[in-house]
Amino acid sequence: MRLLAVSVLALCVAAGPALASEDKQDADWTGVQLGVLYGYSWMQDYNNTLRLHAEGDGDVMGVYAAANKQFGALVGGVEVSYARHDNMFTDGSGVVVENVFAAKLRAGVARDRVHIYGTAGLTHGTTNLAGDDWGAVFGFGLDVLLTRSIVAGAQYNYYTYTNFNDTTIDAQLSELSFRLGYKF
Repeated sequence: MRLLAVSVLALCVAAGPALASEDKQDADWTGVQLGVLYGYSWMQDYNNTLRLHAEGDGDVMGVYAAANKQFGALVGGVEVSYARHDNMFTDGSGVVVENVFAAKLRAGVARDRVHIYGTAGLTHGTTNLAGDDWGAVFGFGLDVLLTRSIVAGAQYNYYTYTNFNDTTIDAQLSELSFRLGYKF
């Protein structure tokens, strides 16, 4: 499944210039995007009291919405996302990261059909056993307009939770996702 998703995205990105040749006008990144994401994430936590370390990884699937405004070559905006994670810690605890919500500010530059940006914001993560908590998220991404309305891209996010759910556990989660969306 992962190979299929990556292959389809690679074909879409490779076909982008051909699809875009129908439209000779400059690209405009102003607008709202709605899309889906699929990727992979890896995580680690550290128990500050017991000095224990645990890791895990797994698939990610989700949805996102973004609103951008372009000012010359600069593009700013906001993004909200929901990702369903399938990450189980390998320490035998049975804790699985399940849901990750994020609200982020976006800022970057655009050159024609390519938009490179950074993100920063808040995140809320849930697990099956260890509860839920708020944290911070930072990342960067690359989007390409395949047509006036179809957007393909990739985004890396780094989530950090300090004293998760009032415990002595600090958790970090890295996520790399490929995205396909529609720009209104």
